[in-house]
Amino acid sequence: MSEPGQKVRRRLLLYGLAAALAAGVLLLPRFLPRLTPALKTRNLIAEADAVMKTEAVERLQELLRIDSSNPPGDTRAAILGLARLFDCEGIPGEIVGDDPTRPILVARLRGLTEDGALLLLNHVDVVPPEDLSKWDRPPFSGERGSGRAGHYLYGRGALDMKAQIIAGFLAMADLKRRGVVPRRDIVFVAESAEESFELQYGIGWVLERRPDLLAGVTDAVNEGGVNEVLGSGIVRYGIEVLQKAIVSVWIDAPTPGPLEAFRKFLEEKDRSSPLHLDPTVKEFLRFIAPTRSDVWGRSMLGSGESILGPKLLREIPEVYRSLLRDAIYAGSIGPAPGGGFTFRAVRMLLPGSPVKANHDELLGWAKERGLRTREHLVTYDAVASPATGRAWDALTAVFGLDAFEPAPVGIYILNGAFTSSPFLRARGRRVFGISPFNINFYDASKIHNANERISLPHYVEGVERFRAFVAEYALAP
Repeated sequence: MSEPGQKVRRRLLLYGLAAALAAGVLLLPRFLPRLTPALKTRNLIAEADAVMKTEAVERLQELLRIDSSNPPGDTRAAILGLARLFDCEGIPGEIVGDDPTRPILVARLRGLTEDGALLLLNHVDVVPPEDLSKWDRPPFSGERGSGRAGHYLYGRGALDMKAQIIAGFLAMADLKRRGVVPRRDIVFVAESAEESFELQYGIGWVLERRPDLLAGVTDAVNEGGVNEVLGSGIVRYGIEVLQKAIVSVWIDAPTPGPLEAFRKFLEEKDRSSPLHLDPTVKEFLRFIAPTRSDVWGRSMLGSGESILGPKLLREIPEVYRSLLRDAIYAGSIGPAPGGGFTFRAVRMLLPGSPVKANHDELLGWAKERGLRTREHLVTYDAVASPATGRAWDALTAVFGLDAFEPAPVGIYILNGAFTSSPFLRARGRRVFGISPFNINFYDASKIHNANERISLPHYVEGVERFRAFVAEYALAP
């Protein structure tokens, strides 16, 4: 073959490759979506516009606009408003309690039997909003945000826990409106002093003074669930089944010196506290392990015992260590009411550690040193609800196969938080802390802080998720 002919062929080949490469670059955007998973994108502000006039949003706004701060704890307007809603639906309710400023509402949707009834446990009181200048919207206005926050509804109690209250009401109203007679009763309780830990004005009063109102209840759902959110989607539904027991006591002295010495004593006691892996803790850590990137979290993918190995224990983060021992925390020293100085000593106890013995021991240590004590909060022995029963089955079925965001369902443990669930667990009820909503970590951090808010599209989806759960519980064979 002649030299000129070879040059022509080479040029044609090069031009052909260049043309093919150019065509590939131009066509690549068309083929990439077929080769990679589609990203989940949403116009949340447009979705919020579309749901503003729905019953779910309007009812939530009404409840958010009622100031039910505790202290002072006057929740009459919120309780009476909820009672009217149930009355309009033809669901009988009763307002009970010893304190007229902190009443308790109990409403019951009757089914074919009261045996195996489900309790929807709620509280209407909220922590005070404190510094109003830190709020982007007034805390009791129920207003939408603006700009990039335009899909949020602001208000104290939006997450803790007025959104879930409305979801529970609408779930019961839906059954009534459709003329569906449940196989078993659904009971709604709204208590009024959960934020001040005063169970004598809430579910504690009902159980001890009017147990007839809870007749047949075997399972209950409350606040306290933790859904893990990655990006904008739920990747795990965490159902709270256990809270560490709490012994919290104020330690007083005329001068700060003895208090500082006692703080150091407590810190040494905390460091020497033995470690052990409770079966419920082990199951919880194994559930969250797939979403953990650290060596301690990932170690739970195996048998779980490796986290107790000497090498890992030397540097294990407190977030894991606190679940492996009974902890003691000593707060900072400050002025005491009426003069002198004080700090708060807290013992956090796993199942098997009796509250009374730990409480008495703490008071004894203080007394030996001539320190005064004042009670702050003493809960019940830590008891885990078994991941069994009708409520658990309904939650795993509905959340795991959710129409909006299906994801694995597993147990969660609250460490350092308080709800009224342990009170019922100590009395033999299965109680599950749930959240039907998609709430990211940043928004969850606003609970008890300024600018508490809930995303309206995620709220409406959560209302539907809660409705499906209640229907599943009420109607399943």
